[in-house]
Amino acid sequence: MGLFTPRDPQALLVALGRGSLEDFLAVYRRRFVAYETSLGTLLEQSLRNSDLEHGRVPIAHRLLDDGADPRRGHPLHVLLGQRKHDVEREPALVQRMLDLGADVNGPYPGRGARPLETLASVFAIPERELVPYYDVLFARDDLDLRAEGEFGVPVVEVLRRWVEHRPELVRRAEAHLARGARRHR
Repeated sequence: MGLFTPRDPQALLVALGRGSLEDFLAVYRRRFVAYETSLGTLLEQSLRNSDLEHGRVPIAHRLLDDGADPRRGHPLHVLLGQRKHDVEREPALVQRMLDLGADVNGPYPGRGARPLETLASVFAIPERELVPYYDVLFARDDLDLRAEGEFGVPVVEVLRRWVEHRPELVRRAEAHLARGARRHR
């Protein structure tokens, strides 16, 4: 698929950032799906959309329908690092991106944080709202909690430091490690 530049990139960026699906479709064409700016891929930009009800999830799904590649850039980090979430619809979007090849263990450039760390580090979000995301991430057999995380130590060690704020996360991390140990015996 060739790279096509939108006639009005600014209108596209505005629609991606705070518009509804309808606003986005008014300026978007399928041939733009691979277009990137200094802010990243269109998929990444859609995941920053401040319109939780009509923008973020529907636009992201449309881009994925049109062939956006969740292996390009860091869409999991972008979505999971947001301060506000649509906890009813976003976990299915996370699952879809993972199914399409997004790396559940991919480090964020410059920080080294893994997607699970990115999600858990937004302490302004109560843990009960993160549980649906935990369900998706911990269901993955390829989730590697022993990979080097943000602080140069294994992800599980970072998570253990956050037990006071994220006790359910730490419980699930320990259970995930125990399941993995049983599988490898």
